[in-house]
Amino acid sequence: SPFLDGAARFLPWATSLRDPLSLSIFAFITTIVIACPCALGLATPMALITGTGAASKKGLIIRNAEAIQTARDVTVAVLDKTGTITEGKPTVVETNLSPEALAAVASLEAFSNHPLAKAIAAASDERLPVTDLEEITGEGVRGKVAGTTWFVGRPEDASKYDAHLALGRTVVEVRRDELASGFVAVEDPLREDAIEGIRRLSEMGISCVMATGDNEKTALAVAARVGIAEVRAGVRPDGKLDLVRNLQARGGKVLMTGDGMNDAAALKGADIGVAIGSGTDLAIDSADIVIVKGGISRLADAVAISRKTFTVIRQNLFWAFAYNVIAIPLAMGALLHPVIAEGAMAFSSISVILNSMRVK
Repeated sequence: SPFLDGAARFLPWATSLRDPLSLSIFAFITTIVIACPCALGLATPMALITGTGAASKKGLIIRNAEAIQTARDVTVAVLDKTGTITEGKPTVVETNLSPEALAAVASLEAFSNHPLAKAIAAASDERLPVTDLEEITGEGVRGKVAGTTWFVGRPEDASKYDAHLALGRTVVEVRRDELASGFVAVEDPLREDAIEGIRRLSEMGISCVMATGDNEKTALAVAARVGIAEVRAGVRPDGKLDLVRNLQARGGKVLMTGDGMNDAAALKGADIGVAIGSGTDLAIDSADIVIVKGGISRLADAVAISRKTFTVIRQNLFWAFAYNVIAIPLAMGALLHPVIAEGAMAFSSISVILNSMRVK
């Protein structure tokens, strides 16, 4: 036809066939080859696989694909204090308890998995028989040692310990038969990357909120050191979940990070729950992402990888569609040779794969 003859002057691969049946078969085969959706099928999974691989090299285990998709839209990061902003390895720095009282308290705390309890338990090597043990969530531990009832936990009047609280220490009060008999001051050092991680999150436009069951003065002292402006102190486990829901009600996505049993409900309720790998099994089971190496700076890595991954996915989809938008009309008009179509189809898949590798 005149159309094909004219096209052959500019397209050297244009067919010389002019028989209607042969021309139709030629156009059909070329169209089927170029329309193969290989690149389209690779566009999203290749980027996601590369993204999760890059995350694992950073010490992040992403447990579901939804997490890497949601992380790019995070606007608020709720951070637990103990074990998240701090190392979660507190030590006793001061106490006014007698050796006998400290032994009784350490015997009680030996039954708890809370980081503060472990620190107090380590302060005495002596262990005494304990009965009627009761762990009161968000308050402390009560039990009987040698017929005496001991309580170890939240102070009734925290203002008595202001000197310790101003230094960022946590004070645990000891009550013997319901009467205050002393205290234990515990200090937990900051994680090495806490300040850098919070700075990076802020630069990404993510607001950081510290949520802790600790005293307000202790929380404010730690928050000031790491650069967090919004602090919610004295928060009980169910209060952390309420906080997450209130922040979600403002709009945007909320990321929650913690490492303890008290954080499990909030981790599950947040848009993304992130557990510190050294935390409790319950926290890890409740999380979408687990940090197995590093601290808060890994949160910034997770968000950066998510944003990069979805930028690459959009690019992949654009090029996958672009090849077809240009090539399919040419193939239908018998202006494309099947060999050229096969090469273009293969090249589109290769370009998607190579572009996905940029996530690394």
